Amino acid sequence: MTKDTAADGLFTREFLTLLATGTSLMLGSGALLAILPVYVVEELDGTELTAGLVMGCAAVPALLSRAWLGRMSDRRGARRLVAIGGAATALGMALLIAVPSVIGAMLARLVMGAGGAAFFIGSTVRAMELAPEDRRSQAAAFNLVAVHIGMGLGPMGGEWVLGQSDYGTVWSTIVVLSLASATLSWGLSHRPGDPAAEPSPLVHRDSILPGVITLCGIFGFNGFIVFAALYSDSIGMASVGPVFLVSSGTLIVTRVFFGRVPDILGPVRVASWALVLTVAATVLMALWASPLGFFVGAGLVALGLSLQSPSLMVVAVDGVSDRERGSAMATYTAFFDLANALIGPVMGLLVTWSGYRLAFLVAAGVAALALVLTRVLLAPRWYAAHPRHDGDAERLTTPGLRWRLRPWI
Repeated sequence: MTKDTAADGLFTREFLTLLATGTSLMLGSGALLAILPVYVVEELDGTELTAGLVMGCAAVPALLSRAWLGRMSDRRGARRLVAIGGAATALGMALLIAVPSVIGAMLARLVMGAGGAAFFIGSTVRAMELAPEDRRSQAAAFNLVAVHIGMGLGPMGGEWVLGQSDYGTVWSTIVVLSLASATLSWGLSHRPGDPAAEPSPLVHRDSILPGVITLCGIFGFNGFIVFAALYSDSIGMASVGPVFLVSSGTLIVTRVFFGRVPDILGPVRVASWALVLTVAATVLMALWASPLGFFVGAGLVALGLSLQSPSLMVVAVDGVSDRERGSAMATYTAFFDLANALIGPVMGLLVTWSGYRLAFLVAAGVAALALVLTRVLLAPRWYAAHPRHDGDAERLTTPGLRWRLRPWI
């Protein structure tokens, strides 16, 4: 337990402030996810491939800056990265307002990509710093809950604002929410490392395998996020907002009530079952092309992601010293950037070439590869270091609820 972790639990004033920064930022980012692809196609005369490139290009600066940002977190403290995230998002939206074109949209996404990388590293590292050692997966889960509250409500809010006004008003609202996030970040305490210490590694090798599995495992969910608005139009839905709400609601409920499951059963076991759900969800969306099928598939793929990400985050920083935690998290989250860079264009090409069914089936195959890597490579390493997770489950306690759980694999 770090010295600034509250001895009486996880939910301190500072931890709640951290959650508020993520919620504010992601309300705006969630609105952008639902509206920007449609804006590119309908207002800027782009195609599905253009929309995929615009959404995916944010991964390039994020990937290039990750290693430097991780080292900054280790040397200068995570709070700075949280503030950079909100400020960079506001700047990116200002560029979109100033340059209403495909080039302007790409410039905005490039700036926001670096800002998103800074925020995600900073908020995740700070959440784990504030958590007791045996509640780190729960801390990561709740940090992601704040993100998905924004992603759930943001699209509906963005569509409502657009219906009442125009795209410019939506973009201005996102600027305000981003600046609010940056302002809230100053309520976090400053916990810098030792600038005179030897720099942490730019690439932390212990985080590479969990990162590769994540890259494959989130293929289906990211494809769903990027093309949800366009896919909903193709199957006759009037609005995509409710689908985002179902997805985010599933993520929130699972992470609130089952956030400690990876701490108890072991993150590798839970990640394995999460990947099984992901494969099933993407196959279902491929074969059941209707509004109801889209809702069910969105809920299942979100359920898989809600357990997969916190589990693999814990594996990525397992055994890493405080001095290198930012570096390990930066290496791990770089694979999110690779996923974002690949998934938009690849899914766009597949949709343009053969339609959404093939795209979802390819996503299912990639998730199945992640499951194989988890069981063949990651599981033996984890169980060798943590033999207690190879036995029967302990009693799981969450606020107000208790279950007796058995191991699933």
